[in-house]
Amino acid sequence: MRLCRFSLDGGARVGALGADDGQIYDLGALTGAAPDDMSSFVAGGERTLEAAAAVLASSPPAVALADAILLSPILPPRMRNFSVYEGHIKQAVKASATLRAGRAAAAAMAAARLNRPPGSWYRAPQYYKGNHLSVAGPYDDIRRPLATKQLDYEIELAVVVGKSGRDIPVTTAMSHVYGYLLLDDVSARDLLVPEIFGRLGPAKGKDFDTGNVLGPWLATADEIPDPTALTGTVKINGTLKATCVTSDMHFTIAEMVARASEGETIVSGEVFGTGCCTNGAGLEQMFFLSDGDLVELEMGILGAQRNRVVAP
Repeated sequence: MRLCRFSLDGGARVGALGADDGQIYDLGALTGAAPDDMSSFVAGGERTLEAAAAVLASSPPAVALADAILLSPILPPRMRNFSVYEGHIKQAVKASATLRAGRAAAAAMAAARLNRPPGSWYRAPQYYKGNHLSVAGPYDDIRRPLATKQLDYEIELAVVVGKSGRDIPVTTAMSHVYGYLLLDDVSARDLLVPEIFGRLGPAKGKDFDTGNVLGPWLATADEIPDPTALTGTVKINGTLKATCVTSDMHFTIAEMVARASEGETIVSGEVFGTGCCTNGAGLEQMFFLSDGDLVELEMGILGAQRNRVVAP
């Protein structure tokens, strides 16, 4: 099932995409879940999904997709941003060194094999806590932070937690996955690079309004039996900038779920970004966004985002 949040009259509703891809069914009012809260719907687990399936089978009144405004499918209670693509890390480190110290210094780093992730990166999946209050919808404007001149996109597969748990073993971790989303982890590179080199992790380079673009669809796990078999594309102003795949994750989603739950309860509705796919960021091509640019990301059944960059 492909779930969404949508608006017709200014109020948010939980819905599902019809089989013909042209209609949305209002599920919140018909399944007993909170009418505007996807986290509540997700927390209902199989019970709510079974009720939703019964609703869809009864051919209820539908809303034309063209008449609805699609919102972020979920407003997560917490976000974690992993980075598990070695190719992206290598290219991003080289590009960041070029931005910070010039091409000669970056070449010297590469020659000394210093453009690899640190050893700790290979031992366990690493993440930072994202800002769950800076979520934007699939067609919202991206508001460029005033301080940046190097705004960037990152196309990512994101995971939605369905079942809470703590100290979850890898062998059962996938039972805690409810579904998947498309995520644009927007980055201000000229702010982020010195933060990364300062070794305190991302701050204003990632943490700003509209910095996490989600949607349009939350596809339940049964819709994507193999999340490592997806292909994503990036277009800027209609021009294809990148094609990337999820097949080269260094760590599995199960390992990410297990890692996040070590000594800490993960909760229903949390969103985990798996990290930028290799070649999926402008930084890797030394390309950055300008005011007015149209950013279009797409990843199979997860749908497409279309966001315009606007001045602060």
